[in-house]
Amino acid sequence: MADHALTVPDASLTLVERTLAIGQEFPDVETCRRTLKDIAISLHFDLRIVKSDRSRFIAKCSKEGCPWRVHVAKCPGVSTFSIRTLHGEHTCEGVQNLHHQQASVGWVARSVEARIRDNPQYKPKEILQDIRDQHGVAVSYMQAWRGKERSMAALHGTFEEGYRLLPAYCEQIRKTNPGSIASVFATGPENCFHRLFISYRASIYGFINACRPLLELDRAHLKGKYLGTILCAAAVDADSALFPLAIGIVDVESDENWMWFMSELRKLLGVNTDNMPRLTILSERQRGIVEAVETHFPSAFHGFCLRYVSENFRDTFKNTKLVNIFWNAVYALTTVEFENKISEMVEISQDVIPWFQQFPPQLWAIAYFEGVRYGHFTLGVTELLYNWALECHELPIAQMMEHIRHLLVSWFNERRDMGMRLTSILVPSTEKQILEAIADARCYQVLRANEVEFEIVSTERTNIVDIRSRICSCRRWQLYGLPCAHAAAALLSCGQNVHLFAEPCFTVASYRETYSQMINPIPDKSRWKELGEGAEGGGAKLDMTIRPPKTRRPPGRPKKKVLRVENFKRPKRIVQCGRCHLLGHSQKKCTAPI
Repeated sequence: MADHALTVPDASLTLVERTLAIGQEFPDVETCRRTLKDIAISLHFDLRIVKSDRSRFIAKCSKEGCPWRVHVAKCPGVSTFSIRTLHGEHTCEGVQNLHHQQASVGWVARSVEARIRDNPQYKPKEILQDIRDQHGVAVSYMQAWRGKERSMAALHGTFEEGYRLLPAYCEQIRKTNPGSIASVFATGPENCFHRLFISYRASIYGFINACRPLLELDRAHLKGKYLGTILCAAAVDADSALFPLAIGIVDVESDENWMWFMSELRKLLGVNTDNMPRLTILSERQRGIVEAVETHFPSAFHGFCLRYVSENFRDTFKNTKLVNIFWNAVYALTTVEFENKISEMVEISQDVIPWFQQFPPQLWAIAYFEGVRYGHFTLGVTELLYNWALECHELPIAQMMEHIRHLLVSWFNERRDMGMRLTSILVPSTEKQILEAIADARCYQVLRANEVEFEIVSTERTNIVDIRSRICSCRRWQLYGLPCAHAAAALLSCGQNVHLFAEPCFTVASYRETYSQMINPIPDKSRWKELGEGAEGGGAKLDMTIRPPKTRRPPGRPKKKVLRVENFKRPKRIVQCGRCHLLGHSQKKCTAPI
């Protein structure tokens, strides 16, 4: 038997001998087995294991008559293994096709682990192509899929483990972020997962103290092994960016689960909502959401997402002229303007009458909706949830919530830093609107009636502005929370700073307050047991074993719902001049004589 000393092969030796050498050591037999498998694949020969036990590992080339052989044995007194004998010459032609016996699912998993760590969206189709390009080996789609699944489990744990970790995970959220709400609920004798609710104290504080009193509600269906639905209530910050307030995961979307989610949201806000103006809630107004809002937020104004309504109108009538008039009706500020546009639509098609009965204007039209939306009419949370579901569908549930927490931390940090750099009174998007209103104000004649009331005269109409009550007869100031051009004209005429008359929710001070609190880190799961001191709060007990829900992803490739990017953009408004009433330009750019 060869001497135990490690030998350094010279340059004249074959590639195999440069990779393996007599005396070469391995920390354990499994590492040895993997190394030999990698070499067999890279040099395109098949390996046959002759003997493998606790003390030795013997393998040879599978081709009859080829002398290649290696003998690895355990080193005495230590746990390592070393190569004792090695015949490194091949006399066979090796594997002549792209299929290789050693390219198992386990080998695929190890090969792609680093890539999957960086990119969980790495697709099986990309895996099999990269393996073919890099290793010259063909694996099947199923091998690539199973290899990825095994690699994901090694990196993030199994789906089943994700559910088991939830009670401890919720406990860690409550411990590291005091004042946060984190609870998980199981159902049935087997303690199958039912519901999860998480809201961080930093988000609660930011919403109650600085955001406009408006919430978006929506959901997205998860495509992971055990399916499920993610629910979300999101606010809007001073600069009109989305601000997630509460996140729920449920086993299935149902009226009962929406009722539970809104109940948890109501408890989260608690007595704090008494200090806020009446909430305005936007959603697609599915039956379950409508009933839940009416039960737990009876005083809230609950309106349709304008994108949802407009898409339904467009798909129902498929008439460009009707759709253009519809958008004019949507943005009409007064009921008279709105009804005029409805009359125009009825002249084109009588079918709009039953459609307006199905979608009452009181639930979406600016002229009729009683809630204040501050110019925010569509659900931004829809795209957010779709992206979360896409990014996280292969992660266990606890890892998915950690991924979302990391995103929230990143947003808080970036926006906190941005807020500290701002030096204006109002956030940038609002500052731009105020400057536009000031520019348009120069077109008007201002007549002062008394200390607070002004008549703003233009060629087509006269508007009354009350700067104390912050009201304009055009209704834009009340509806958007920002001085309109008429208000700007009145304020400038008496030497006031127009910026100071915007609602507080648009100020840089509010923006900074929104992100003033921190979302604290959560320790690695290996430390949860030593840090845990028993469960607090509602939901499952810390020692409860939560099992996956009974729902399972059906076999076969899931149907992909393609969400068009343009659906998430606010539809382009048709601009109408307030002076000459022609479409396509604003009063500011009008060239008609005054």
